[in-house]
Amino acid sequence: MIIMQRTDLVVPSELVAGLQIPALAITDGAADPDWVEVSLSTWRFRRRPSLRLPLDPRSAGKARRDRRLAPWSPLPVLIALAAWSAATFGDLSRPGNLVAITVAGGVPVAWSLLRPRGLPRQVPYRTRLGDLRIPQVPVEVAREWAARNPGVTATDEPAPRQHTRRFYAAWSVGLLLAAAGLLVVLANDGREDFILLWMLAPVLLLTAVSMALKTQSPARPGTGPTWPS
Repeated sequence: MIIMQRTDLVVPSELVAGLQIPALAITDGAADPDWVEVSLSTWRFRRRPSLRLPLDPRSAGKARRDRRLAPWSPLPVLIALAAWSAATFGDLSRPGNLVAITVAGGVPVAWSLLRPRGLPRQVPYRTRLGDLRIPQVPVEVAREWAARNPGVTATDEPAPRQHTRRFYAAWSVGLLLAAAGLLVVLANDGREDFILLWMLAPVLLLTAVSMALKTQSPARPGTGPTWPS
């Protein structure tokens, strides 16, 4: 079995607008790709800015479906939050409370089933410095990009974090304090609090740990060319 060598493409921010993109799928190198508008925003529900990229037919279908559904992605979150708030703070009957809990948990699950799974790893994103990075592009495709666009490079160095270490450290400490404060309030308010409030404390704690881990440098990938030779 032949393993395709891959590398990450890095496009300086000033070159993005005038890119000359070869007609080779960035997913598998196929010479008859489907061209799809792919969002470059870190917010999945935004369609702009976008870039028209060549993908293999299967990945192109998933990308198109994701693009159609993306503008609606905040809606399930808002519905779930509203239902959670109603169940936690509202004076609902037992059946109403059950309905609110079901909506709070069921709507995000239903939405995740509607969204296409297995989007290609080659979905581009902006780095903290504003450059465009396209991960795991076949080496031969990377050669073509570099040949047509002087200044475009390839690398196997790990992608930089989206924010600074100070940002992640501050959020980690803040979330830890929030989790501790919530537990103290719940333990001493003298009443039987709703279970979702108790569940929020470990969520805050786990998120704090995740933020703390991001203060470390990204892990270096296994093997691969620093630049295709």
